[in-house]
Amino acid sequence: MFQITCQSGKPQIRFGETGIVRGMTVAARLNDGREIPLALKDQAEHRLTFADADDTVTAELIFRAGNDVLLAFVNACVKNEHSFGTQRYLAGEHGVIIRLEGAALEQGGLAIYQHKDWWTRPGFVRSAAELPPRTQSLFWRQDGGCVYLLPVSGGPIRADLQGGPEAIGLVLSTYRDGFHRYETLAFALGAGPDPFALARRTVAAALAAMPFAAFHREEKTYPEVFEYLGWCSWDAFYQKVNADGLTEKMAELHGQGLPVKWVMIDDGWSDVRDGRLNAFEADADKFPDGLSAPVRRMKEQYGVRWVGVWHTIMGYWSGIEPTSPLAMRYKEYLYETRHGKLIPYPDASRAFGFWNAWHAYLRRQGIDFVKVDGQSSVFTMLKYDRPIGEAAREAHTALEASVALHFDRTIINCMGMGAENIWNRPVTSVSRNSDDFVPQEERSFREHALQNVYNSLYHGQFYWGDWDMFWTIHPDALPNSVLRAVSGGPVYISDPVGQTDPDLIRPLVFRDGRIVRGDRPGLPTLDCLFRNPWEHPAPLKVWNTANGAGFVAAFHIHKDPSPLRGELRPADVPDLKGDRFVLYDYFGRTARRLARHEAHAFELTDGGVALFIIVPADEVFRPVGLMDKYIPPAAIEQTWSSGRRYYVRLREGGLFGFVSDRPPAGARVNGEAAPVEAMDAAAGLYAVDGSKAEAEMVVEVEI
Repeated sequence: MFQITCQSGKPQIRFGETGIVRGMTVAARLNDGREIPLALKDQAEHRLTFADADDTVTAELIFRAGNDVLLAFVNACVKNEHSFGTQRYLAGEHGVIIRLEGAALEQGGLAIYQHKDWWTRPGFVRSAAELPPRTQSLFWRQDGGCVYLLPVSGGPIRADLQGGPEAIGLVLSTYRDGFHRYETLAFALGAGPDPFALARRTVAAALAAMPFAAFHREEKTYPEVFEYLGWCSWDAFYQKVNADGLTEKMAELHGQGLPVKWVMIDDGWSDVRDGRLNAFEADADKFPDGLSAPVRRMKEQYGVRWVGVWHTIMGYWSGIEPTSPLAMRYKEYLYETRHGKLIPYPDASRAFGFWNAWHAYLRRQGIDFVKVDGQSSVFTMLKYDRPIGEAAREAHTALEASVALHFDRTIINCMGMGAENIWNRPVTSVSRNSDDFVPQEERSFREHALQNVYNSLYHGQFYWGDWDMFWTIHPDALPNSVLRAVSGGPVYISDPVGQTDPDLIRPLVFRDGRIVRGDRPGLPTLDCLFRNPWEHPAPLKVWNTANGAGFVAAFHIHKDPSPLRGELRPADVPDLKGDRFVLYDYFGRTARRLARHEAHAFELTDGGVALFIIVPADEVFRPVGLMDKYIPPAAIEQTWSSGRRYYVRLREGGLFGFVSDRPPAGARVNGEAAPVEAMDAAAGLYAVDGSKAEAEMVVEVEI
């Protein structure tokens, strides 16, 4: 249980017997640039009051304590003697600063910080001074457990962490001057032994305390579209995408027997002028018959079920062309920023009119969903124009209302990892989790994997992460495909015409195009959590689960190209049931029995990847799944037994693997006798070939 105490005049935060924060100070920054330290004036059980010498600037910290999450609310105010004359108010940037002293970061800290306007990445810190600006999430180890400090961006205010010589700074900003009062939930603080459960509880508690509807990822609906394999035009055509190119690529994929079920027509399709949206319609030179003709062709001739299009949250990169008929027709829904950009109005009721009109048009062309890019441009376009949290909330509410109406909430949110975006999307559930996959950048996979895996611990509490598209013919094609397998989110490729390797895709999908997906966003294993795999000579390991089994992918992304040794334990996957396990090396095609904390050693060459399936083996019989898929257990639909006979229903035919304490006496596939192969008899791993089964397969094994 958290407690607020005071020693030697310093407020402290304790969790049980452990001191988490050993001192708190508050300061206010005013519009004249002065930072005013506020002294502690009063302490009640759950309330601390700070003020300057004459009580004209005050701040209250109000705490709400649960068993393992503490919520801290701030109410800061600047008083003015008269309502006329020069007014004092809190600065738009860093108007309130809370400094938290004594965090034990020397034991290892993981910061997720906004390193670009659009994206976040991990930082591995050992002191408050190392904490990057615009940190959105901070874990650290302490006394055998973990502490989680989560700045909360709600209402008009954005919260960030930043480093300081002796303390962590939590700064509150509206990015617009003129506020005499800041009133918000400023941060959540959690503690506990399991960082993964801790992340969930802390974020869920903060979302539940929001003054508006806000939901954890687990309360949102994953769109049906993204249960299937997709293809995106971006890295295939970039801005030269056109109707003929789309047809040529779909014909190629269809001819290869790849079940691509959705297509994203990315940037380049729109009618634009000077970087601004000129019309709702497609570019007439690239799409002479409009959008509807190629969309209909993809669906009717090539088995595509859904087609989406790309646009930005501002219409196009620089907004909407002010001299266009489009701007004239929808002017009541548009807003001119202080620097002359015309964008959808930062008011939900007005902006909805613009999105509703455009999305209704797209729907009539056969479009089924959208990818909306440049979302953190809400900040860059409206900074100092509107309170940034409020602007983001209004922009996302309008957009999502239209997406819900026309596309059943199916959207990929993109380029929007600013805190004001993450906290202010009401209902949508999929969001890009990293900077772009850039196929031309040599060895770019290392940074791409690093961002996706560590961002997921924070970002994955709000959304299923889109870990971006990739190429199947590329030096990093294999690790990219395995990374998508463990992501828990969408899987889609962007190969140019003539460049697809279907064999690389098949382990990721079933025959009907449904992706072989884990239960949750992929996460770094506990032993990787506080060390940088680029700097530390050990593999990056990512875990996920499916049907009660675990799977872990390991990647060599260390800066030294020498072979890298690693270890894996069943305990690396939290919540696995049982004491005994079989570990299956997917690429090595070997298996071994392990106790929960027993280690399996492995080695990776430069840029190498390994994939391990971990199956509980306390029972006589345990199915592993379809062994030709990266996640074999995801193929299992039902299991039951009768005496010595065990039955498993699988989504489709293939090589079925299972674990048995005794050699099986026989097997049947869909009622017909089938031979049993010992894949690794010493480990008790066996297989039955059911590849002739066209659709659903029922395997009967007699032990």
